[in-house]
Amino acid sequence: MVRKKTIVWMMVAITVLFAAGCTPSSENSSEGQAATSSYGNQEAEQQADASFPKTITHLSGETVIAKKPMKIATPYIAFVDYLAVLNVYPVAGQGIDTIHHNFPNLSKLLQGKEITDLGMEVSMEKLLAANPDLIIAANDMADKYEQLKQIAPTVILPQAGNWRETLIQIADMIGKEEKAESVLTAFDMKSAAYKQKLAAHEHETVLFAMYSGKDQFVTWEWERFEPFYKGLGLKPVPNTEKGGPLTLEGLAALNPDHIFVINNWQNPVEGGVSKTLKDNEVWRSMEAVKKDQVYYLEDPSLPGPMALAKINGIEDIIQAMGH
Repeated sequence: MVRKKTIVWMMVAITVLFAAGCTPSSENSSEGQAATSSYGNQEAEQQADASFPKTITHLSGETVIAKKPMKIATPYIAFVDYLAVLNVYPVAGQGIDTIHHNFPNLSKLLQGKEITDLGMEVSMEKLLAANPDLIIAANDMADKYEQLKQIAPTVILPQAGNWRETLIQIADMIGKEEKAESVLTAFDMKSAAYKQKLAAHEHETVLFAMYSGKDQFVTWEWERFEPFYKGLGLKPVPNTEKGGPLTLEGLAALNPDHIFVINNWQNPVEGGVSKTLKDNEVWRSMEAVKKDQVYYLEDPSLPGPMALAKINGIEDIIQAMGH
């Protein structure tokens, strides 16, 4: 009843303003919007805090998280990505130095953040010293679950789960549900808009591959690129569903209309594929090469189980094909 009266009085006040030919000043309006936004954020945070304690069911059982975690550690590099997408940064994470050297998109988000590098071979000593109040690990460390939960409440998730589901799961356990929802909503809106822009290419085949040197390529199962094939309406090359190694001759036989060559951070090719193979007759015979429809992606995380890779991936694709 009180809320209804408040709404009525607000409507009366607005009517009086318009009747008098007055409008709020832009300065006051901006201040009001900022105050409303700030209040909305505070309210969301309070609601998130009130949702604890909560019990999380995961691959190794159930874990009770007593209160909203403030010091999160993750001994799995991909989960550093998910946390950053949610605007949360761990106190300790796997492969932080590797991220800075090889994953430019995620590295930008981590700039200036103090995060203990647990190494690619996770240091349990550093993890303990970080004194986290929550550990988010992957099932490659399921055998260390008992040890991990002695340090802090621990949740075990799949290494390569569905990226949307993983984002929602992590958001739930750290009280960032609204942030995850806004990220996914924005992603879906962009995908729908970009799909329309790319409609002219819907009958042209697209292949994602990584060059491993000596005229050898690697491809992946279509599922890894579902946000692009399905979400953007791109057409995969027939008979490549399962991915796998591919010779240059095999690639030429597939003859895709568009090729996205993903940076091989573990075995970088000096000068890139196009420079390395520019005099190769097999390479030059392909339609994608003839039409200048070979695109180089600097960030190698695209085929991996990372949320940021999908979010930035649609941007890379629209920039390459949307002209």
